[in-house]
Amino acid sequence: MATTPTPRTSQRFCASDADLTISSSDNVLFKVHRKHLEVHSDVFADAANATRPENGDEIVYLQESSEVLELLFQFMYRQRQPDLRHVEFPKFMEFAEAVDKYVVYSALSAMESQMRVHITDHPLRVLDFSAIHGHADLGNEAARIAVGLSMSSAAAILSPHTFTKWMAFHDEWHAGAMNAVAEFLSLLRRHSREELSSSLEACVRDPKRWYTERSTLQNYTWANELTFLDIEFMQPTDNDSL
Repeated sequence: MATTPTPRTSQRFCASDADLTISSSDNVLFKVHRKHLEVHSDVFADAANATRPENGDEIVYLQESSEVLELLFQFMYRQRQPDLRHVEFPKFMEFAEAVDKYVVYSALSAMESQMRVHITDHPLRVLDFSAIHGHADLGNEAARIAVGLSMSSAAAILSPHTFTKWMAFHDEWHAGAMNAVAEFLSLLRRHSREELSSSLEACVRDPKRWYTERSTLQNYTWANELTFLDIEFMQPTDNDSL
């Protein structure tokens, strides 16, 4: 029979005057001050009565790992905040989930800023997170970066609910792109447009280039040929939390 490892205490969060002990999923104890958690987190504030000292020395067990809680609690104390650029992507995504789960407003801006950095390399992961947690700006940016990815890639990463939305977005976007290509080819037949030809080739090779080439393409076509670039995956009022 496997034995439970002996708990160890976090070196950073081990205050002698702590009035709350939290255990991570990997059995690390965090001795923290409930006032900090209640001020910075809606969830801990709502659970205040359940963690009062008069309830005894009961340990509060959370599902997150010690690495994630170490990051999260730093945003809930008056100190220099951790640099999320040094957090590897898988661990960062766990941290982002915790920020939304516990509604830690002090960490929200830093999390969203670093999430935006990861869009280029992990657009589908960011898209799925954004759709589930209602981050419309991040979701739309990620969707635009991911327009050239295959349905099979999206199906392997996106949750079923998000994938269903993604298929509709993908089909509408690419239908618009095909119509625009047809119009541009008509222009090329009527006129010799080296600049247009170069931009169009770039867009066909890499669909997300439609956004960076848009200003050039608009010089040679009607504005409504490019309206598919304004399609949004999420609306600002979307709240797709499941």
